[in-house]
Amino acid sequence: MSLVTHGGPSSPASDAIKYLRDLIAFPTVSSSSNVAITDHVATVLRQLGFAVTKSTYRDRAGVEKANLVAIRRPTGQVTDNTVSPDAGPDQSLTGGLAYFCHTDVVPAQNWIGPTDLSGSGRPDADPFHAVESEGRIYGRGACDMKGSLAAMLAAACRVSHESQRRPIWIVCTADEEVGFDGAKYLADHCTAFAELVRYDPVSIIGEPTELQVVHAHKGIRGIKLQATGKAGHSATDFGRNANESMVPVLQTLLEICQRTRRETTLLDDRFEPPVLSWNFGVSDHARAINITPDRSDAWVSFRPMPNIDGQQLIDEVTEVATQHGVSAEVIDGCAPMWTSPETAAVKMMETLSGSQARTVSYATDGGVWNQLNQRIVIGPGSIAQAHTVDEWITIEQLELGVRLYERSLQQWAC
Repeated sequence: MSLVTHGGPSSPASDAIKYLRDLIAFPTVSSSSNVAITDHVATVLRQLGFAVTKSTYRDRAGVEKANLVAIRRPTGQVTDNTVSPDAGPDQSLTGGLAYFCHTDVVPAQNWIGPTDLSGSGRPDADPFHAVESEGRIYGRGACDMKGSLAAMLAAACRVSHESQRRPIWIVCTADEEVGFDGAKYLADHCTAFAELVRYDPVSIIGEPTELQVVHAHKGIRGIKLQATGKAGHSATDFGRNANESMVPVLQTLLEICQRTRRETTLLDDRFEPPVLSWNFGVSDHARAINITPDRSDAWVSFRPMPNIDGQQLIDEVTEVATQHGVSAEVIDGCAPMWTSPETAAVKMMETLSGSQARTVSYATDGGVWNQLNQRIVIGPGSIAQAHTVDEWITIEQLELGVRLYERSLQQWAC
């Protein structure tokens, strides 16, 4: 992997592209380890004068994962290249700017990539090899969200350490795509992150928004349901059909789904759509019509909003499930994120980006960090390109992202 090193900054686009090519080359699908890319980013950040703390954990499958919290203090405040676990903030230097991203990406088994520039029509089949074509960079994670990280690294290159008056943080997490587990581990176990929270800086979550300000998003929660029976020949009474226990619960799920679309207490017009997006599915794993199913599984997912957490709906489902002998496991993804559009940070970001603050219906790591009071989601690239079979980001968005992040660093750290 090549590292971008400078005697001084070059063009914003070229810096970002160099960083992005290296980042895409790490195959960081959530089921795999992200330790190598975290170490790579740590090396880059140390070259830029950041002190780095890495925290590692094992995911549910036993795979090692890593989070990173890097801080560049103003000149005179940096003593070495580590963050002391016991260091509290200098009360004369509160605020600053923090940038957050995740380094994991979604799977890429069906990747097609761009058409081969040779004209042969052969798609580039390697999702972890960045391809530049017609003003775009293709590769898994190019848009969601390695392009954003590349833009921030390039922006940090362009802000001199000597000009800093407030701290700059860059935070990278694991497992955002599979339940925000990296962000949760960071919040619960990392003292460097606890220091960041005490400063309460303006906090940019760099998910792709086409560089439009997002001041709020929905959260996500879910329920796993399981009924058990006994397999047997359907012509006999030896079996016990698990669906007989599950069907009454499914009826409740359907009734709740319909209520979430019409009851005003379950609607929030500040979001589009204004509903909880109650979604559910079921499978009895049936292998033949003459066998009574011995297991029936169902699931629910929904999107909580700032004043509607849906807890009463979860309670209703679990009560009905218990009555019918169906097990229910509640899955907490993350809470909604809400920063008032009237806060000074949001208003300033509107000015810096030339956009008007809005809400979105997806979730980010920002929903985990409710201790931070100035969270804003804004990053290069379009959510329409995230998770696609030919994921890409335009070079124009990369360059605009570098420029916006540089302006943001100047505004809140310099």
